Amino acid sequence: MSANHDRANLLEVRGLTKIFGTLTACDHIDLNIAKGEIHALLGENGAGKSTLVKMLFGSLEPNSGEIFWDGKAVTITSPGVAKKLGIGMVFQHFSLFEALTAAEN
Repeated sequence: MSANHDRANLLEVRGLTKIFGTLTACDHIDLNIAKGEIHALLGENGAGKSTLVKMLFGSLEPNSGEIFWDGKAVTITSPGVAKKLGIGMVFQHFSLFEALTAAEN
C-alpha cells in the first residue's frame, strides 16, 4: 500500500472544468492531495495551472466538477470562503506590506 492510501484526502477534485468562450482552460481535472502532502503544479504557459488554482481559491467559478475538502463537498464562491476552509494562495508577483505578518499578508 502506498503512502497516499494511508492518509485521508484533504483536497479532492473531480472533473473540474473551466471554459472561456471556445477555450477549455481546464478539462475534467481530477486531483487528490492527502493531509501533509506538498505538491507543485508544473507546465507550460497556458496549460491551466493558474486557472485551476484560481478555481480552488474561489476567484474563478468552475463550469463543472466537484471539490471536496476534508471529505465534505464544498462550493468555494470567493477567496473568503477558501480562507475559512484553510485554502490560501501566494501570488507570483508579491505585493507584501512590511508592517504585516506573513499570515496577514
